Amino acid sequence: MYIPQKDWNAYQTWADYENSVVERDLGYAAELGLNSVRVFASYEYWREDGPTFFAHVEHFLSACHARDIRPLVVLFEAPPKSPPTEANLHATDPENAFGVHSPSRPEVLQPRNWKGYDRSPAHFARRWAREYAEDDRLLATEIMNEPGKVRPRRDFVIDALRAVRSEAPDATLTMGTKDVRFARFYDDSTRLDGLAGLDAYQFHMNLPRTPDDARRYATEQRALADEIAEEVAERDGPARKPLWCTEWQRTLEEPPSRFAPNLASLAPTMRRLREEGTIDGDFFWSLMLRPAYLREPRQKGRVNGLFHEDGAVYSRLDAEIVADRQLDLTGRHAFPSSWSAHRFPYPDAVAEVVPDSSDATGADDVNDAAFSAAETRSEAEARSATEPRSEADGPATFRELRESLAERIRRTLGLKSDDE
Repeated sequence: MYIPQKDWNAYQTWADYENSVVERDLGYAAELGLNSVRVFASYEYWREDGPTFFAHVEHFLSACHARDIRPLVVLFEAPPKSPPTEANLHATDPENAFGVHSPSRPEVLQPRNWKGYDRSPAHFARRWAREYAEDDRLLATEIMNEPGKVRPRRDFVIDALRAVRSEAPDATLTMGTKDVRFARFYDDSTRLDGLAGLDAYQFHMNLPRTPDDARRYATEQRALADEIAEEVAERDGPARKPLWCTEWQRTLEEPPSRFAPNLASLAPTMRRLREEGTIDGDFFWSLMLRPAYLREPRQKGRVNGLFHEDGAVYSRLDAEIVADRQLDLTGRHAFPSSWSAHRFPYPDAVAEVVPDSSDATGADDVNDAAFSAAETRSEAEARSATEPRSEADGPATFRELRESLAERIRRTLGLKSDDE
């Protein structure tokens, strides 16, 4: 997921677009070897200044192409509770600046507001389709993030999907479904008009409790995706469609803090799922280090991401396991100093130890250590499955049952612990 660190929502990404910032950040993505980023478009900014929005999109696609990155662009956004009011769109105070629902709920609730008038959401969808949906620089167009299937949003999303497909029949289209079971509904919806459906399926797995939980859920999603695709194949094939996990962050219970970035707790599992063919791609949240995008997680103190604006990484371990190799990066296990003024309980940054690039230990050893840590954790949880645990005594119990991921990796690599 990519939102510039300076921006708080999709509107600001495009309204305050800076070529140099985007090029710099995409350079960080390329340094990790990423071949795609997922980014939100902004219907609200397009409605305000369509030509400038498309000019920024053109630069973004060109900058991605120069770095062998094909973006997944999301047209509309459902989960945020904040409406796209002028105040919310422009807010920069972290206590009030969050992702916004797009389009507004009143527009979704009243079909006359989106079925055709100039600058309507449907008009935006058609314009996007004509301008970029079939562009080879694009991985795919995602119609909406987590629309569910409750009416009237369901009707809105179906109309938007049909609008894009009608204008761009060869476009690669997908829907940001939190669970792939919703793909059946949206894949079938366009076929009523004789149009092709979705080209790729999605699910989200932001905070699985353990790597084993993640593996089980992803396997279930694959089986369901194949079942849906086979039903579709009876009409117009193929029998298998790509399955992408388009949101993941970390395992929920890996110490020392469940609210700090910890891509290393889940990245090995995601890699193995790709290698085994269970999933065909995945997107972690987020490229840039940032407070949580939504209100409730931020108020709890959740932080996501990897890169500081100056190119240092919050966690070298996270970066190297995601990249699957050693990287010549500066690690700064701290949050930006400006965040000290935020009124949120951000987790304390805990120092990590990873091998320097000059060490003889290779990236495969680092990854194997992470795999071993995940397996050790799963074994400990299995042994303790019958022991009663509560939220109050959970952290202490976890410390008794298993060491932290970082400490296990230190031991596996033969490095000294902080106490030695």
